[in-house]
Amino acid sequence: MIKKAVAGFLAIIWVGLMAGCAEVLLPGTLAGGGEAYRYSTVNIAKKSFIGNVDQVTLATRKSLDKMGIQLQSISTEEIQTEINASTTELDITIVIKPITAKTTKVSVNAVKGYVFKDKATAVQILDQILLVLEDHTAPEAIFSRVFVRNHCHRPIEVIVYYLDGHGEPQTWQTRGWFSLDPGQKKHVADTHNRYIYFYGETPFDDKFTWTGDMVHWFEGKHYPFFKVDLGTAIKDITQSFNCK
Repeated sequence: MIKKAVAGFLAIIWVGLMAGCAEVLLPGTLAGGGEAYRYSTVNIAKKSFIGNVDQVTLATRKSLDKMGIQLQSISTEEIQTEINASTTELDITIVIKPITAKTTKVSVNAVKGYVFKDKATAVQILDQILLVLEDHTAPEAIFSRVFVRNHCHRPIEVIVYYLDGHGEPQTWQTRGWFSLDPGQKKHVADTHNRYIYFYGETPFDDKFTWTGDMVHWFEGKHYPFFKVDLGTAIKDITQSFNCK
């Protein structure tokens, strides 16, 4: 009788823990060693890496390229960097946050059809990030990080045309639209090149536009981009958009 009561009590505790549990711990292997991945109940894979945010962000981009996953956008707000990528079946969101100056946490959410979570792909991305970080023979990338900031009192949308700072051979790429609320800042490109081009507009009928003389095709339409000289030094740069 006592055994049944104890068993029933333990069962109640187990159900209560499972109902309120935000995360469960599952064992796994990573690069040949015993590791543990933490998964939330919605199967978002998470892991902490030794390396600062820039190093881990670069390793993440190299990992996506190695896996044949298409990079869609990168945005940085305060201390958090978000990478959006995709395959023919998956929409992938990667969130990168610093823990300390030398350690960084990465969360990977791989979704199929807005409902089904692909845990295996999320784990594989984390595996590849670690392998890139451990590959000390890989040359360090040196590039300028380019941001845009909305100093307008209205939301804006921006396209950027630039010489990509990652991969060989280097290629000119067009990325957008980057949507920014008033006061918002986003990371839009990495480049070794001295020059970069922007086009911006407000998404309303009575539009503000930011244009220039370089006409370039994007999503089936020509846009007049303006040119910005980044100079010869490797540094971070922020291009501001004002409505005045």
